[in-house]
Amino acid sequence: MIPTLDLKYAYSIGLGMIIALTGVSVWQKFYPPQREAITEDPTPKIIVSPFPSTLARPNLNDGENIGSLRVGNRTERSVRVVLFSRVTSQNVWQAIEPLNWDFAPFEGGKEGLILSLPNYKIAIGKGDVIFAFATDGSRSYWGPNIVGETDAPFWDSKNKEWSMVLQP
Repeated sequence: MIPTLDLKYAYSIGLGMIIALTGVSVWQKFYPPQREAITEDPTPKIIVSPFPSTLARPNLNDGENIGSLRVGNRTERSVRVVLFSRVTSQNVWQAIEPLNWDFAPFEGGKEGLILSLPNYKIAIGKGDVIFAFATDGSRSYWGPNIVGETDAPFWDSKNKEWSMVLQP
């Protein structure tokens, strides 16, 4: 059996709908919805200073220019830095396995951070290999960088350390 609608109820429902729609229309005419114009991008802007186009490579001999490693991440990506080192540090620690550090987006981006382990100082020198890659699945990577042979990392003779800045 199909339910039927009584004519007096249909008239009341129809009249109620017309009154409600008319009220909404009049309300919107006198009080239009407020729309804010977005004038600038809500994401923060980060100013990255330019990186030198060419870096003078130091004259390296085995055993010279051994120092700490400073790394900065100027990218919007989380990255992992991997170091294959054959240099022995001040605490007579020798790397058998590759070492790695994770960097958040823009972490250490301006000056970089000196890499270390909980109980040891890291020292790198000519021939060590540094590689970095994004951990977000974007397949972005930097390297391999061979200390003393590629432009990165570069030797900072003032601070006696190697520096590498990951750029977007």
